[in-house]
Amino acid sequence: FQSSYLVRNKGRPHRGEMTSSDVLSIVGTVFFIQLVCDLVARKLVYSTESYEHACRVLSRSQTLLAKLEANKSDKEKHLKKVAIAKNNASAAAAEVAKRHTQPGLYTSIIFVLLYRILSTEYQGKVVAILPFVPYSFVRLVSLRGIDMDGVEWSAEGGSGGVTDPNQACGFLFVYLLATLSVKFFVSHLLSAKPPKGAEGGIMAILDSPYGQRTLRAWGVDPDALRMD
Repeated sequence: FQSSYLVRNKGRPHRGEMTSSDVLSIVGTVFFIQLVCDLVARKLVYSTESYEHACRVLSRSQTLLAKLEANKSDKEKHLKKVAIAKNNASAAAAEVAKRHTQPGLYTSIIFVLLYRILSTEYQGKVVAILPFVPYSFVRLVSLRGIDMDGVEWSAEGGSGGVTDPNQACGFLFVYLLATLSVKFFVSHLLSAKPPKGAEGGIMAILDSPYGQRTLRAWGVDPDALRMD
């Protein structure tokens, strides 16, 4: 990002310092909120006895299912035991997946609220200057929310020869980059990873016996949602 630009607003020259504070404030806020969400989730969800118990139940269910499937017997009694074990393992996976899905849902809601707050604060403001003129489809995002009325760019103002208003960058573009990078890496480093068998998230819940019954009650064929 460039560090300064010159604008003439309503006929009055004014040099706007493209302080890194705006960009750093947005990035820092995204970092802090994601950090708090992950730490709270670890404390209130992943460190509780109920979560650890759910993980132990899932591990036992998977172990039992593996033992039964290792036996290639085609007797009806054995096949019935395998079917029951599959349902139990699926239900256990859904229980663990649900505990991982809820923090993610709450975090998403918090970031929607954060977006609304920050977008109001930076509405119409040029947050940063890109060191290049982006493609037209990128400008649909980078220029979104910027009020360019009454702003005249001057070659004498921009460090590095910034003269094109299409190099302007609004809040939305910086926020998206922050969520795709900072938020992702913080979550990747700090968030608890679901155990094997519960990685599917919402699909693991829908694959459980309860999820299958719910889908059929809604008139949805569960097999139509399967990816495999």
